[in-house]
Amino acid sequence: FFFRLYYYFDIIDKIEEKIKKVLIYGKGEFMKIGISALKFNLEDALNICKKNKKISHIEMGIDNLEDVESLKKYKDEINKLNLSISIHLPMELNTCEDIKFIRNSWVDFICEMDKILSLDFDIKYYNAHLGYIMSTRLDKNRQRYLQNTVEFLNDEKLKNNLQNKIISIENTYSKKGDFSNVGNSVYDFKYIFDKIENDNVYFCYDTGHDLIDNSDYEQIFDKIKIIHFSDNNGKEDLHIGYTKGILDSSIFEKIENVNPDYLILEINFDDIENTLRYF
Repeated sequence: FFFRLYYYFDIIDKIEEKIKKVLIYGKGEFMKIGISALKFNLEDALNICKKNKKISHIEMGIDNLEDVESLKKYKDEINKLNLSISIHLPMELNTCEDIKFIRNSWVDFICEMDKILSLDFDIKYYNAHLGYIMSTRLDKNRQRYLQNTVEFLNDEKLKNNLQNKIISIENTYSKKGDFSNVGNSVYDFKYIFDKIENDNVYFCYDTGHDLIDNSDYEQIFDKIKIIHFSDNNGKEDLHIGYTKGILDSSIFEKIENVNPDYLILEINFDDIENTLRYF
């Protein structure tokens, strides 16, 4: 009798734990787990999605408008797997660029990309790094360059063309050579969120970047829609799976409290299976 009772309680505990891992929202909505992919490994990413039903989203890195064709090529397979799609914008994008003509050309690039993609896909969000500035200039007048980002995100053409699509801005890290990345401090994002007039801009929290260049991002966790999940050694952006680096288990409580719409495993494909065990 006691053995049977223990057995039933064990089953209930496992069911509750599974619900806790999958149901993130009290509203009954599901956190979508996704993986990142690039042009050269998209087919491998789709094969991973076929084998693992937990994965329902792909965040695709696109550098050139011509690369959109590589995504359209797999449209039928993406639909068959019922995958949603988002775009990681080029690393070269620079929202804090001081030359307006160049900054505006990035707005044109995003709008044109969305125009092409929208013919075949319902893009859920566009993710971007803030950009980079010469270190000596950034040290002297950080607010000036953050204001450029505010103007970029407030751009009427960008807002009108993307309509209600989300733009997520991601924390990064900086090793401060001749050029420094912007967006490696919670200060940068607080400044931007305080000043932008665009309700579709949210925060993408990257766990790996935060391990390298830590800041108190919990101050803006209410702005999170997306989490990029990866582990590393605290020095290099290795994009390895959970337990292979120094990422603490407290990250899971943070994820639960944040309630992201999307959790993207931005890790080596070989590490995906093991890391998924924790979700």
